[in-house]
Amino acid sequence: MKDYLELRLGLWSNYHHHKETMANAGFLAQMGLFGALITEAVWPPDWVSRVTQLPNISTFVVYFVLWYLIHYYTRWQLINKRIAAIYVAGFDRAYRAFLLAPDAVDKSQFSGAESNSSRWRNFLSGLFFVPGGYPRMDASVNGLPTFIASEVQRQFRDGSGAETLEVLITYTSIGLMVLVGIKIFLGG
Repeated sequence: MKDYLELRLGLWSNYHHHKETMANAGFLAQMGLFGALITEAVWPPDWVSRVTQLPNISTFVVYFVLWYLIHYYTRWQLINKRIAAIYVAGFDRAYRAFLLAPDAVDKSQFSGAESNSSRWRNFLSGLFFVPGGYPRMDASVNGLPTFIASEVQRQFRDGSGAETLEVLITYTSIGLMVLVGIKIFLGG
């Protein structure tokens, strides 16, 4: 059991780090797109032939579609990062409980009800930070030993420190979209 807990804790930790890296990559792509539009008056320099410019609404639609794809990708990574953080914390608590009293933990197989959140909540969580809004998950606590499953479920109820970064990046992304809309339609 100890080896299993160490292995799963390591796997969830690696997954968490990977999701954080991918979320940062998505946000950097968005910052590049933002920078390209905001510095439109600076680049290209006068000595370069002028680039054909689209009408404002077309520019906005193209930017919005690109922004939405990058934003949704980043949100997906951030949500999965939060889920991984929850699993890491749950497995860590279970690991500590097992180390302290290996014979006192309930090793029976867990088979509880799966959490079913609404489709609207899951859809909106792809755009905004929604507490408790998760995509359909492949990971499940069913089949785990009860002492592990109960710790993971408790962590889902308690939340995660990963939410702070998720909120910051999500609303910064939305703010950048608003700034680009202002720039496109009001000039500047």
